[in-house]
Amino acid sequence: MNKKPKLDELSFDEINAVLVHKWFLSEQARRDVGIDSALYDWISNHSVQWRAKKMKEDSEKQREEIFKHKWFLSQKLGYDVGVQQAALDWIKSGYAEHWRNKTGPYADNKEEK
Repeated sequence: MNKKPKLDELSFDEINAVLVHKWFLSEQARRDVGIDSALYDWISNHSVQWRAKKMKEDSEKQREEIFKHKWFLSQKLGYDVGVQQAALDWIKSGYAEHWRNKTGPYADNKEEK
C-alpha cells in the first residue's frame, strides 16, 4: 500500500467496521492497538471482502425494494408490470434516491445541513 489510509476518506459504515475491528484487535492484544493500526490492518486485510459483502447486501435490499414497488405498481395499474418497468418507475419516481438517502444503505451517511 503506497498511501497511508485516512479515516476521513471512508464511509460511515466503513468507519464503524474499522472501530469494530479495532475492538477485536485490542481484545486479542490485551491492549489498545490504536486507530491507525486498526485502520491499516482493516484496509490491508479485510476491506476488499467487507466491501464486496456490503455491496451484495445493499444490492439484495435494493432488489427487495424494487419487488415491493412492482407489487404496488401492478396493483395500481391492474396488471403485472414486470420487473424492468417497476425498476424504471422506482428510479424515475424518486423512490430509488429516497431509499438510498433516507431509508437505505446510505441513510446515516448524510450530514444535516
